[in-house]
Amino acid sequence: MSDHSYHRRFDGTLITVPFGGENVERTAQEEYRTLLDEHDSEDILVITGAPTSTDTFRETLGEELSGAATPYVTSLVVHATDVLNQTDDRVILSDTLRRELLHRFLADYEWETEYLQRASEQPSFIEDVDTVMGTISWQTITPDETPELRDITAALNAFHEWLAEHDHMERGQLISEALDVLTGDARDAVVDFDAVLVVEFEEFFPLDRAYLDALTGDCDLVCVAEENASVRRTWVETRPVTDYVTFSESRRRGSGVPSTRPAATAAYFAEKTVAEEPESGSVSVLATDTSDEQLAEIANEIEELVTQSDWSYDDIAVATKQSGSAVTDIIEALEGTGIPTESTTVTGFGDDPAIRELLAAVRYLAADDEDDAPDHGPEFDTERLDRADEMDSLEDAIHWWATDSGLKERIADRATPLDARAQFGNVRRAFRMAEFLEETEFVDATWESFKEMLERAHEYAPQQNQTSATDLNGGVRVDHLQAIKNESFRAVFLVNLVDSEYPGEPFQTRLFPTDRVASIPDYPGVTDLDRADVEATFPTTSTASGQPFVQYHTEHARRRLAVGAGAAAERLYCCLYEYEDTALEERTQASRFLTAAYEDLPWVTEADEPHITSEQAAEKYLLSRVDDALAEVRRANSQDVTVSLDEVEAELGEIQDLLEQSGSRGDELREALHARVEFANGEVRR
Repeated sequence: MSDHSYHRRFDGTLITVPFGGENVERTAQEEYRTLLDEHDSEDILVITGAPTSTDTFRETLGEELSGAATPYVTSLVVHATDVLNQTDDRVILSDTLRRELLHRFLADYEWETEYLQRASEQPSFIEDVDTVMGTISWQTITPDETPELRDITAALNAFHEWLAEHDHMERGQLISEALDVLTGDARDAVVDFDAVLVVEFEEFFPLDRAYLDALTGDCDLVCVAEENASVRRTWVETRPVTDYVTFSESRRRGSGVPSTRPAATAAYFAEKTVAEEPESGSVSVLATDTSDEQLAEIANEIEELVTQSDWSYDDIAVATKQSGSAVTDIIEALEGTGIPTESTTVTGFGDDPAIRELLAAVRYLAADDEDDAPDHGPEFDTERLDRADEMDSLEDAIHWWATDSGLKERIADRATPLDARAQFGNVRRAFRMAEFLEETEFVDATWESFKEMLERAHEYAPQQNQTSATDLNGGVRVDHLQAIKNESFRAVFLVNLVDSEYPGEPFQTRLFPTDRVASIPDYPGVTDLDRADVEATFPTTSTASGQPFVQYHTEHARRRLAVGAGAAAERLYCCLYEYEDTALEERTQASRFLTAAYEDLPWVTEADEPHITSEQAAEKYLLSRVDDALAEVRRANSQDVTVSLDEVEAELGEIQDLLEQSGSRGDELREALHARVEFANGEVRR
């Protein structure tokens, strides 16, 4: 969706910098230092394009201040929230509560168009409509050509009216509602600064730019835009942001040569530039047979890194292309090997044992009769639950049950400090849901309502996209690429670098077939395109079909890789696997972007065979070698090929020697190996 006629004029300075986080940070520091010559630090507002990067810039700019002073750094969303908290009595719904209310609102909604009437019978319909509504809400646009989009917009407006009747609003309304405040009489009451420095200006939507214009008024304004780096905005608007704005002064900063191999690789993905090889940093290709082995290899490599005295888990990030289950799968795999994790894009609500326990109790309390009630579950004391049921307040009852059943003590006993903190946070969210039911007129405060709400939050936890920064510390960061933009980690693992993922197929929504979406001019995303749009947005060209829609999304996937690679300060790992996890074990193709980098960049090398750093990895290694040997022999039988039994025997002989030197632990493993062989030969059954 592009509107080249839309243009905004700013009274201020726009500085464009070549791709690379180092260029952005250096320029931001220099401009902040210049503003400090004229203003006190508390009078300079610094705005980032995303909540996740506020910490990065607070730290970078803090180096310019002495003593205990800290820079005044916020994001547009957080700033708009502060404006509304000062001027508006409406409650801003959390994403979880908004989703719950939207489900209830749309359950009986009567759609005008026949297409949506039919689509509404699909199980995923509300979730799919929700995604489109969210984009329309955040951008405050009004689709006017496509009947189905007009229908969805009417439903969204009705939803907003329903919320307003009950003194609530959703987060998607934050920027537009706060903009109304800034263009009204209350502006002077909420604006208390003399200068504004904007970083990540390349990610500002049209509505964000309108907000910035109203916010800055006659303040000193400096905006920094990174070239060929926009991923969030270019999902909904083509071309560089500079095509949509005019500043009273504009200048372009020259770039320093990338100082590390990961930074040079990121620049190659973003712009196809091949820099001179930097002297520091490494870029390794980590290739395994299957996606499960890929995660095991990453876990092993992480453990090897943190065995070094100056490394910790929070020096490391693992980045996926998508949010949702792609992130939760990695979190589960890493935590299964004892590695702590953290994420800004998914909450641990879906697989949290404390929430499962609380949900079992609420299901019992919501059951109409004893036949419907679950009769088992953690700490399932029906007498205690019956006492909770007799209490007048839902919120008081669930608080009392959690305390009396010892839920908090069990969390503290069974979880690591990092996991315990996350579980306490999830339980607090559940308490807030109960509090919301007590206080709102939207929904009856019954155990049945609370059960539905908890179940939905539990079900959709993997899709939970945070719209604000989350306090993090202590674990390996697992997020999608966009969420780590302009953050810095000593090591970054980019996962699933196979062609079916990078670039993968263009995808906007499950609501309409892709061919139809590609031609909808008023869809709230980049769809109806021509070749000029693609060429103006991306300097790169990768193998793709001749269709501009496919080309655009191919280059967008490449740019996301660039943003992920740019977050690696010292080590970048490009991870992929050879076989799909299907019954046919289809072979994958390495991502065309990685293949090109491997050919063009001499420093992209295959990872060394990692050392086995954990006992669990050692066991898996031994058992897998036996499995591989047996599989070779079975293949020889079934496919009439020859296998060198000498090699197999030598390998198994080495394993036996190793086990003999390992005492009682070796004896245990030898038994496991014998069992493996017997099972493979059909002598035992599971």
